[in-house]
Amino acid sequence: MEATKASARIFTRQEIEGLLAASVGKTLEQVDKAGLFASLQGKLKVTGIAGDVIEISVLGCGRDSKQEPDIVVDDVLVELKTTGLVKPKKKDSPYLYECKEPVSITAVSIPVIVNEMFETSNFWHKLAHVLWVYYWYNSPVTVKLDGYRNFPILGYQFYEFDETDRLRLRQDWLLVRNFLQKIHHIYPTQAEREAQYPRLSSELRGKLMLIDTAPKYPNPPRFRLKRTFATVIANAYFSRVKLEKLANPITRYAEIDAKCTELTTLYAGKTFAEIASSLDVPLGNAKNFAELVVLRMFGSNAGSLNKIEDFVKIGLIAKSLPLKHTGAPKEAMKMFMPDFEEWAGEESFEESFMRSYFSEHQFLFIVYQYRDRADKNPQTIEFAGFKRVVVSDDFIETQVRNCWAEVHSLINENRLEIVKRFGKDGKPVINRKSGVQQESPNFPKEIECDVFLRGSAKDSSDKNKTLEINGLRMLPQEIWLSKRATMDFYQNQ
Repeated sequence: MEATKASARIFTRQEIEGLLAASVGKTLEQVDKAGLFASLQGKLKVTGIAGDVIEISVLGCGRDSKQEPDIVVDDVLVELKTTGLVKPKKKDSPYLYECKEPVSITAVSIPVIVNEMFETSNFWHKLAHVLWVYYWYNSPVTVKLDGYRNFPILGYQFYEFDETDRLRLRQDWLLVRNFLQKIHHIYPTQAEREAQYPRLSSELRGKLMLIDTAPKYPNPPRFRLKRTFATVIANAYFSRVKLEKLANPITRYAEIDAKCTELTTLYAGKTFAEIASSLDVPLGNAKNFAELVVLRMFGSNAGSLNKIEDFVKIGLIAKSLPLKHTGAPKEAMKMFMPDFEEWAGEESFEESFMRSYFSEHQFLFIVYQYRDRADKNPQTIEFAGFKRVVVSDDFIETQVRNCWAEVHSLINENRLEIVKRFGKDGKPVINRKSGVQQESPNFPKEIECDVFLRGSAKDSSDKNKTLEINGLRMLPQEIWLSKRATMDFYQNQ
């Protein structure tokens, strides 16, 4: 460790804060004293240019790619992480900014990690003490090198993980190490082992809480902090949202699953009225009540799941799944409102928010059932149980990709159109609320796709058509999951 300290640039905390404080509010180009942008003129893309500007131009360090922390601050090894923030993609997000993407930490280094212990691992050396520097990635689409010039520096913070997060990170790292150790134990030759390595990212994705590994082998995989987790860390600096901690922190998904099984056994078959009385929860509409019930069952008095730090960090989102009296799903499941500026840009599916939403989040299905066809009384709805759902790689690479690709094609090839609806008799179908003919854009529909788009508004009158794409006005569009898919996830995972 002493040799590592000797090779790193040494600062006092006062020196670091002086250099960074003088940079806040300035653009990356304005603080680029080393002339990195000028020296790279003509190149379209340089990976890590923002981090290079902070490390080389602001702090005066050399470029460094070793698996060691970057600097020494008051005799403590500190990893520097320069991270781009964006305005939230979800319109109802409580955050001022969110991390643009997962935060790369260090290489998995398969031949090394199988012989490491967590406390002395390259992974933990990189995370034990972190200096975050935030800049605003002020563009709805991915930019080339020159686009970084005008991105402003927003702030910085020294950060150390609390004991609960350290435990979660340790558990995640052990899952990766043990997975690779098992491969090495079972398969004696390197060729056999390399045939198994691609399983790493896909098989562990539903088990890792705060990190993931990407890209998929044979590309060299790296440890990354999940975007959801990194966003909570950034929020600790911007202080926009105060999240509630559970009295009994969750350190493994197995704890969530065990709790869900326990609560399902305890409450399944009871009516909402009975549960409301038992948990002292106000009985409102079914969906809001179902989420409040989950929170009370986990010992929280918060108003929504996205205010619980434990759930937000791991990207767990509550979704109501109402069933008809027959047991069939009552409706499709609304997921999120997309950003069509991104869709109209040059981003690939792999870079899209749509892919990251389904791959980085898990869903807690809250399942309840209506007693008969005509029953709409929330008091008599029966609680059926919980289900933690991880969207499979196969579903993402087929259903999610197909929807994204079709919408991208419609917008960018000018094939988007508004289609008026007619009945079998050829007469216009009139919306009863607005009195106007029903119409919708030719986006993917539920009848043909498990991931589709649907307009969302109180009625379809012109005043509610606030979204305009390619000169066409329409209702705000949201991403939905079909009844087929929700039932499949519920029954088969």
